[in-house]
Amino acid sequence: MQIGDVTTRSLQAALEGLTARREATQRNLANLETPGYQAEIVDFESSLVSALDDGDPTSMSVGTTRSMGATNANGNNVAIDQELTGLTETDLRQQLAIEALNAKYRLLRTSITGM
Repeated sequence: MQIGDVTTRSLQAALEGLTARREATQRNLANLETPGYQAEIVDFESSLVSALDDGDPTSMSVGTTRSMGATNANGNNVAIDQELTGLTETDLRQQLAIEALNAKYRLLRTSITGM
């Protein structure tokens, strides 16, 4: 096991994508009342799968698009319920990835020190 193995790089790439998603969600929520604002949608999972298939998770790219969802009277299409649910899901996924990295590092430490 190495620190820079595929598993570690994959988890780090996933965290990058999740961070981009969290930031987009925060922008969406900050612009909840901004006339004409179109919510951002972040996709990285399909790119991460392709990168993993190619054996290089670091080649993953994060894509951001504008939502084509229904707009309200001022042209804004941020749906607060979807954004808050997405934020919670992103938080849980980030916690899971961080715990997986921590477990990997604990195993590495145990392998090195025997403790």
